Amino acid sequence: MQGNRWLVAGALALVMSFVGCDCGETPPGNTDDGGVISGRDGGNGEPDGGGTTPDGGDGTVLDGGPGSQCVAAGALCSRDKGAQCCTGVCGEDGHCPEPNPLCRSAGESCTSGIECCTNVCEGGKCGSSQCLDIGGSCSTPEQCCTKTCTSGQCAQIPSDTTSVCKVVGQACSVDGDCCSTNCQAGICARAYSCQGYNDICTRNAECCGNACSANADGGVGRCQFVTGGGGGGCIQDGNPCSSGSTCCSRTCVDLGYGATVCQPVSGCKLTGNFCTQDSDCCGGGPNPNGSVKCVGGRCDNGQSCNGVGNICGAGKLPDGGVTDINASQNCCDGKKAVCHVDSSGVPRCFGSAGIDGGLGACPSGYTGEPGCCMPEGNTCQFSDQCCNDALCLPAGDGTGRLSCQKPTCAPVGTLCNQGGVTCCPGTQCLPNTELTSACQVPPSTSDGGTPSTDGGTTADAGTGGPTCQANGATCTGGAQCCSGTCSGGTCQQPTVCEPQNGACTSGSDCCQGLRCDIPSGTTTGTCQPGATCSSSGQACSTANPCCSGLACTSSTGAACNGTSACACRVIIN
Repeated sequence: MQGNRWLVAGALALVMSFVGCDCGETPPGNTDDGGVISGRDGGNGEPDGGGTTPDGGDGTVLDGGPGSQCVAAGALCSRDKGAQCCTGVCGEDGHCPEPNPLCRSAGESCTSGIECCTNVCEGGKCGSSQCLDIGGSCSTPEQCCTKTCTSGQCAQIPSDTTSVCKVVGQACSVDGDCCSTNCQAGICARAYSCQGYNDICTRNAECCGNACSANADGGVGRCQFVTGGGGGGCIQDGNPCSSGSTCCSRTCVDLGYGATVCQPVSGCKLTGNFCTQDSDCCGGGPNPNGSVKCVGGRCDNGQSCNGVGNICGAGKLPDGGVTDINASQNCCDGKKAVCHVDSSGVPRCFGSAGIDGGLGACPSGYTGEPGCCMPEGNTCQFSDQCCNDALCLPAGDGTGRLSCQKPTCAPVGTLCNQGGVTCCPGTQCLPNTELTSACQVPPSTSDGGTPSTDGGTTADAGTGGPTCQANGATCTGGAQCCSGTCSGGTCQQPTVCEPQNGACTSGSDCCQGLRCDIPSGTTTGTCQPGATCSSSGQACSTANPCCSGLACTSSTGAACNGTSACACRVIIN
């Protein structure tokens, strides 16, 4: 496995199952395989009567609750009290983050309130007032968190016959009140960009499992936990979880929004996860061991062995240890010898030399190391298999396959003053010395006007020296380099990543500050601005921290200090 994709051994944050499985021929996926599973009990609490006036303290945090005004990006906030952020969640630094992949901010275009952080869409724009809880006065269903207005009052979802968990926007006291398991400032907040099981929905595509009881019939329903179709009964990616043993990815982690969810993985889809066609699935379509089918919108088990890219038990860690999960070790190509933990913390089958007709001897599988990696353009299942840090992205040739690819644009730190160099979107060709220019992230103007001192055309204190060194220049520390990485006395280019508008299958494909925006009902998307923190496998630095529960480390497992490329890695006990 390549150095910049290694995971570190440590403590906390990742909730995984440590129940080993020597069951040989049993494919991945839980045994339950039929029906719809009911949700948690909760209850319909009344709104807390919050408003838009200060809370009586220092006047910096507004009162919250259903119906209150949201507060803009940059404002002080608390996950325990006060007003809800217009961007959906309160950042770990106590400030409302910039727009992020969870939901659309006040003023953004929308077609449904479920797309909005305030859960209100009126006149094609997301509202600035939070939705109203049950019992609140309403004139339209859209004003209500339940999207149900009866006789001038917000009412429970029509399909509810028993007390169930509360949907996003409703008042809450503890995390367990909410379907999202994420109670922030007295309101149920999102845990991920899709709606979790039993949360409110109007169509399949809004749900992490792509199953809504309403299904675009004009009504309102709840996201369903659908089993069957040969995919077992595991919890699909993005849904709230308390233990990795129940997740399709067998990995449960907080991605920075305040609640743990089943870890989404890059590349092909694991058994039990949402799919649109056979080729989406690990072991389906053009992928090796192509017996896996997309049945009823879920990847099934295929044959008795685990296809390349699928989960496996006893995944090997970079330090030689093993992480046991409740899944078979029987990888179709290479058996248990090719079961390794990938960059997102999920044990997966890395395939063997038989994939490309037997070229090379790779007893440990396609780990990304020279001689045992997928060349650029070759079919792949996930990025860890690719040569030279390339990414595993949609090939775009109509086959539905994924292939190893590198961006065609120039990364941060590339000299660009000679022409013929196209800096990646989100960066610009800016002067880095008196005579040269390099691709750089534009300087911040968050103070209202003056860019940061390290982003102009001259160095700090007016010395006329370089603002940053281009890739290949000598250095003594990462702060001297445009890329932020100084290794062996030389500025190095950052880890390969997809720029703005580049294709992606998960956030780990995208460059720092970008998130993977996957449209509802699809399995791939594009990298767009708005990430509040770096996700599993994504590049990070001291200035761009990882999401909660992840560590920003070098390939050796050391804390990132700018002397080598760093990535966010799951901390495994």
